[in-house]
Amino acid sequence: MIRLLSKKQIYMEGGYMQDNGNLLLSIIVMIGGLFGMMLSFYLALCFIQWISDVVDEKRWQVWLEWVRW
Repeated sequence: MIRLLSKKQIYMEGGYMQDNGNLLLSIIVMIGGLFGMMLSFYLALCFIQWISDVVDEKRWQVWLEWVRW
């Protein structure tokens, strides 16, 4: 039969409550992850805008002249 752990045992093993160091670290990691996601979304939008500018201004035709021999 499986013996249930008491709250003190779970706390001592670090599986239930976190001390302030781990809590602060987890908050910093979450904020960093959100910042990274926002930055990657912004860069994706910049790339989409650049592609749109290339298509609208027909710059790809100029690039084809450079590539052709």
